[in-house]
Amino acid sequence: MSNQIEEKFLLNIDIEKKYVIALSGGVDSAVLAHLAKKYCKNVRTLFVNHNQKHSNELESQAEHIASEFNLDFVSLQTSLEPNSSETQMRNIRINELYLNIEEDEYLLFGHTLSDKVETFFLNIFRGTHLQGLKSTPHRVNRTLRPLLDVSKQEVIAYAEINKIEYLNDETNFNQEINRNWIRNNIFKEVQERFTGSLEEKVKQIISEVEYLLPQNIPILKFVKLSKGYIELPISMINFKNPELLSLFSLIGKAIGLSGMESKDLEKIKEVIRTGKQTSFTSEWYCIKSSSLLIFINKKLWVEQKKQHEFNYGYLNLSKHPSVPFYNNWNIAVPTQEERILTRTLKNGDKIQINDSNQKVSEVMRSFGIRGLMREVWPVVLLENEIIWIPGIRKSDKALDFQKNDFSHIIVASVQKDKFESY
Repeated sequence: MSNQIEEKFLLNIDIEKKYVIALSGGVDSAVLAHLAKKYCKNVRTLFVNHNQKHSNELESQAEHIASEFNLDFVSLQTSLEPNSSETQMRNIRINELYLNIEEDEYLLFGHTLSDKVETFFLNIFRGTHLQGLKSTPHRVNRTLRPLLDVSKQEVIAYAEINKIEYLNDETNFNQEINRNWIRNNIFKEVQERFTGSLEEKVKQIISEVEYLLPQNIPILKFVKLSKGYIELPISMINFKNPELLSLFSLIGKAIGLSGMESKDLEKIKEVIRTGKQTSFTSEWYCIKSSSLLIFINKKLWVEQKKQHEFNYGYLNLSKHPSVPFYNNWNIAVPTQEERILTRTLKNGDKIQINDSNQKVSEVMRSFGIRGLMREVWPVVLLENEIIWIPGIRKSDKALDFQKNDFSHIIVASVQKDKFESY
């Protein structure tokens, strides 16, 4: 059995790449850490403390597991309220993990075949479309689940054979949680009534659905994304088109949902009809901006990582020694770097244009930057004075800098990638 698990692991992993293990303290991620340490060259671990009843115990066990395998360990603390829901914990967990991996790293989850089958039934009970029957994917962008073809029982047996220590999460026995109810009741009764492995039967159905559904959805080429941002043209949206329903299911998974339910599609229709924004998770919102339907995560959008490059969603602000010509997407500033700051909009912000102080919010509005987009759009300041709204307007002072030919240049560029197939 050990060899079978290791073979399945290696089929879904490139040992040359850099990996970050989402370590929970439980058996799945403990076995994953063991395998990754054994075969991969560059591995570290992250733990998300949800601030719940048994979170500190799980953190101690996760740290112990990392120590046993000589892996770097970092605990990410959250401010969740006690007794938070599974959905709240999942959303904050995903956000924290993505915020703490580098661009060349891949995030590994210890999800198993048992988790995939549970998600299959959860999707059915919630009212999924056909795309939702594909359940949990092996890979989504830089997220990998290399144990997704291994059953929970196999993982537990592997841990026992290899003397891998782990802790059982007490919440797994809470019958109020739908996943636990499915696992502990429906699965148990089905196994008692019918012969054969339920997991293998469902796995076969999932495989056939994956085979029959188109691997490439043509409308995907019109969808763009960047950090904390997904957009698609409203003109392409036809809710009677099955292809669009599949696309929304993919988008749902990209923003941390198990898929898109009927109630979620109704929320999208309302956004398109009224222009009012709506929330899908504690972090992801859906808005209408001009001719686009946009899903945006404010926290991810405004994250800044690199010292010489400020990333705001699809807006990248980088430093250059010169530019061939000036426009609203670049600005010349004095060379004292410590005097230049970037941030998002605050109430009362103004910018001097044509010798008058104008509200930055109104300037943005005139360029079609409204609502949540206005909250995440960056502004550039010199000694606490706003001198530039990238891509929109420069202040009188900034225009004077250009006349004086300052050679310290900041360039704003738009970076939107193609939406990967989920």
